[in-house]
Amino acid sequence: MFRRIVSSSSARNDDMHRRVISSSTPPIRDDYIPRTVEHIFINYRLRRVGLLRAFGTDVGTLYFLCDPGKANMCLYGYPDGTWDVAEPCMVLPPNLPEPAVGINFPRDGMLTINNWLTLVAVHSDSWLLSLAFFFSGHLSRDDRESLFERINDIPTLAEKVKEYYPGQLIQPWIQEANPNTV
Repeated sequence: MFRRIVSSSSARNDDMHRRVISSSTPPIRDDYIPRTVEHIFINYRLRRVGLLRAFGTDVGTLYFLCDPGKANMCLYGYPDGTWDVAEPCMVLPPNLPEPAVGINFPRDGMLTINNWLTLVAVHSDSWLLSLAFFFSGHLSRDDRESLFERINDIPTLAEKVKEYYPGQLIQPWIQEANPNTV
């Protein structure tokens, strides 16, 4: 399996954002609304895969995209297994629940980068669950119970971040992504 990198520019600035796309994953539109337990769970899992990639192999890129000097930024996981850091949707009310706004502001004020990553992971977990609740609004009680049992069987993003970086500093990964800083 190989990955190709797709860049897009933000509507309000010219910073380049990175969406890493797995070639083995079929493209799924960002506005796709899953209707069954299986499809909602697949949507949840694929968005989670993209976020795990952001916290894992792409942590240096995530760190630099979350510059505190920028406007409010959100970490998005997409249903095609990709991720992006971008400004929140300006449509009111939003079509889907939005992730936590302003993940970039506490970055430099936290004691360690690990603490900041864990905080962002907790907010991302909350967002993924809110999406699953949003999509499951029309399901029966038994179907919702089945969905959330499946979700609870996999570790949270915060648990995975703590597993990835158990008390170790991650500055080497950050410097590897951009050796001119830190």
